[in-house]
Amino acid sequence: MHNWQSNVIRHLLRPARGGAAAVLIVFAVLLAIASKAGLIRGLVITVFLASWFFKYAYVLFDHTVRGFDEPPVLDIQMLNPLDEQRPLAQVVILALIYVAVTYLKNTLGSAVAAVVAVAAILLIPASVAVLGLESNIIKAANPVAWVRMVVGLGPMYLLVLMVIAGYGLLIAILGWWELWLAVQIAIFLFGVLSVFSVLGGALYERRHELGLEAWASPELIEERRKAQELRQSENEVTEAYGQMRAGSHTQAWATLQTWLSSRGHAADDYRWLCPRVAAWGDPRYVTRLTEEYVDRLLALKRNGEALDVVAARLTEDPGFRPKSAVATLQIARFAAGGAGKPQVARALLADFASRFAGDRSVPAASALAREMES
Repeated sequence: MHNWQSNVIRHLLRPARGGAAAVLIVFAVLLAIASKAGLIRGLVITVFLASWFFKYAYVLFDHTVRGFDEPPVLDIQMLNPLDEQRPLAQVVILALIYVAVTYLKNTLGSAVAAVVAVAAILLIPASVAVLGLESNIIKAANPVAWVRMVVGLGPMYLLVLMVIAGYGLLIAILGWWELWLAVQIAIFLFGVLSVFSVLGGALYERRHELGLEAWASPELIEERRKAQELRQSENEVTEAYGQMRAGSHTQAWATLQTWLSSRGHAADDYRWLCPRVAAWGDPRYVTRLTEEYVDRLLALKRNGEALDVVAARLTEDPGFRPKSAVATLQIARFAAGGAGKPQVARALLADFASRFAGDRSVPAASALAREMES
């Protein structure tokens, strides 16, 4: 819950950082200047500035949906009138809604028109989301697509509506104060960018349910990290293999041990490493690694996995045994008991007395062997 709340706050405040903050300052000042430039000239300048601003808003939306936390920097390409048409498409959609409501008012009466108008207003953020994702005015003008978007966003859509209502109330309250015009405009523009950021953030948070692919997300970061680790691990093993082929066995083993030590001698790393070393053609390496692997699993009380490792190794090398008498007897007892692998127990006990001559575990191993034969 705390993580969800922190994500919402991050989406809300994103326009106050980086390139978005610079956009707010620049456009607030320019729009304030345009308001003093006379009716015609000021209107023309305002239209161009509004067009450029909403183009940036959609770019911010794109960045947020794709998982980038830092807002984009305003680029000259964003000002290209032929490059980004989504703001104009949204204006067309709003005009179509107005025409539809007017038509319903004239044909079915004001009550029906009012209901449709309220529903359309509540669904406008969904149309913005569809247009932002699809960049297709036909899809974005389809009320069915709006409803699907609302269902896909679930409770997050209600959050978006609450944010819009909150900013509307804040701007209405601030209207009573005699603030500097540029400050008033900056607050309004911040609210717009924040809504686009929250809407994009809602899509990002619900990306799995909506089937969206982010360019940056915790799972992708983890996937890239694992891929990088795998490449590094493959390089270490390749280096050790080259040392082994050159006859530098001590150095090759040291390379493998350094790699295992750097990763805390994790059992999963032994599982990954053993089959790769087994392909080297020198059984001494995989035997020694498997001995350490079994000891590590036993220390972690993962007895079933240790038994499976020993059984698999015995299939490849019937002469394999765990490193110590204690480990060998422990595996044998587990195999002879509820694990249901008596053949493994017999193999381990067959030469126990000669392999571990003089060890105090020999009597117990002999007793277990007699018990299994009785």
